[in-house]
Amino acid sequence: FIKKKVYLISIKKTNFARLTFDFYKMEKNLVKPRTKNMLEISKNCHTIQMTNFLMSKGISDAIRTSLGPHGMDKVIVSEEGVLITNDGATILKNAQFDHPAAKLLVNLSNSQDLEVGDGTTSVVVLSGSFLGICINLIKKGLTSNRISNAFHLSLRKAKEIIIDIAIPVNLEDTKALYHAAHTSLESKVISAHSYIFAPIAVESVLKITDLKRSNDVDLMNIKIIKKIGGTIEQTELLEGLGIENPVVKSFGGPSRIFDAKIALVQFCINYPTTDTESVLIIENYSSMDKILREEKQYIISVCKKIKASGCNVLLIQKSILRDPINDLALQLLAQMEIMVIKNISREDVSFITNSLGCSPIVDLDSFSKEKFGHAKFAEERSFCNEKIVSFKEIKFQPVRTATIIIRSSNKLLIDEAERSFHDALCVIRSIVRRRFLVGGGGSVEIEISTVLKQFSKSITGLDSYCIHSFAGALEIIPFTISENAGLEPIDVVSRLRKKHIAGEKFLGIDARKGKLGNMLKENIVSPLLVTASILNMSVEFATQLLKIDQIYDA
Repeated sequence: FIKKKVYLISIKKTNFARLTFDFYKMEKNLVKPRTKNMLEISKNCHTIQMTNFLMSKGISDAIRTSLGPHGMDKVIVSEEGVLITNDGATILKNAQFDHPAAKLLVNLSNSQDLEVGDGTTSVVVLSGSFLGICINLIKKGLTSNRISNAFHLSLRKAKEIIIDIAIPVNLEDTKALYHAAHTSLESKVISAHSYIFAPIAVESVLKITDLKRSNDVDLMNIKIIKKIGGTIEQTELLEGLGIENPVVKSFGGPSRIFDAKIALVQFCINYPTTDTESVLIIENYSSMDKILREEKQYIISVCKKIKASGCNVLLIQKSILRDPINDLALQLLAQMEIMVIKNISREDVSFITNSLGCSPIVDLDSFSKEKFGHAKFAEERSFCNEKIVSFKEIKFQPVRTATIIIRSSNKLLIDEAERSFHDALCVIRSIVRRRFLVGGGGSVEIEISTVLKQFSKSITGLDSYCIHSFAGALEIIPFTISENAGLEPIDVVSRLRKKHIAGEKFLGIDARKGKLGNMLKENIVSPLLVTASILNMSVEFATQLLKIDQIYDA
């Protein structure tokens, strides 16, 4: 069964749990055992524990083929449509599971994605390897507590080893950041375009970060705009700010403004209405004419006040109750040469105000030039049938922001490009948070495994055996990378062991070239924070499952 699962390419969302193990029904019978003696209870607990391990390991083996530069992609078919990806968190997030242990594995992958943004496939694969070791150790008679304590001891030792082999990074050296982003993108669907995305990711993070004062990066200050049409090579980092909404040109309004004075309003430029629902009864035509004249005069007075303030670019927030601006106002503003961009979403207001240095204007009485943003140039740009508005040479930005336009020929590719680019941004953020790099290509895992095996020989008892098994489980990463690259995994891992024992700490697998090499010289590197997080979360998950012996229906 597991061999069939390893070569799984297409995963149907509604049937994914059935494709792994259908143990949940079995457990429903086991959680309510009609036991007569402690031996039977013990057997039931052991069965449930093994079921949890096998279920999680089956899912881990299912996505193991996605690991590394030559990893396979998965096609997930659901009611929402078709999704193509090789990202572990995305695969598990879009699959549907009934088994509690499977849901824990999904949470594990999501936690890795939220914490560091990369290594979501590795953490699942490594967790599956640890669970495989747990199965063997339990079958040999070791208790869960003994295994858990040995795993935590191994984790502490592994962290010490990582710190010893980590290389400090100077953030002013953009080459190191570029290589880290490039390594992350090498295993993605868009790996052929990593040379485009990696420098954009580095430049955008450095653009919004004060490296001397800050130890973190707020990725909310980077806006990604997806535009279908064109090719991925046309992806770019905009100078200034980009807004997805097009300019309203129905009455011949301007689409290009020099020396832009920008106002962001949160009120409707439309005929006034009552606060409560009401019925207006008009008795004659003269009353109707009077109402129409007053409504028109109100719109004219609003437009005149906007013009008198000096505003020449007007951004209007979207209203859920009615159209934020009517045709008369659009016609008047077009005659006054004021650029109008309507239906700005509420989620974008904060990003726009931070980028332009303007303040949201909530009513007409507070409409003043002190709340305006200023840019030297504002224009509408076309991307096939879609448009954006860009603001260049912004005079004052209270918060540093960046806008990236990702382009592609179809929705599937553009969505995967966005996910991959976000992973690259997270890699750079991880380096800013903890400014160390380690080798990629399985070099770290083999080094930790080698040192832990030597350490296990220095102690006695069952802990020595557990630590040695833990070290062996780490070899699943280089084994899988070489297997997916079409190499001989047993031969490759054996040669890596021999070289690392001889002191070559940074030797790993260069999957693109199909050979072993020094990962630092080959520029195949990964942030220390990502590797440490993978180890932490996979060990936590394995020890968590070790403690579970019963599942009850609430």
